[in-house]
Amino acid sequence: MNAIDEIVTAAAKLDSSQFLRLRQKLDRLEQKLWKVELARTSAALKKKNITDDDIDRLVVRRRRESRS
Repeated sequence: MNAIDEIVTAAAKLDSSQFLRLRQKLDRLEQKLWKVELARTSAALKKKNITDDDIDRLVVRRRRESRS
């Protein structure tokens, strides 16, 4: 059994208050990981001199192209 399956099996045995605490801790972990990824991505874009406006233009162009 892999780690994820073990965690899910253990979580299924928790009472509602413990399960809520687990969800809150997992949410905090996800936020931390998201912030790390955001910082990495932001640094890479800054290094390439790509701005938010550049990204917006690329997204708009992609949406137009996908409609064609």
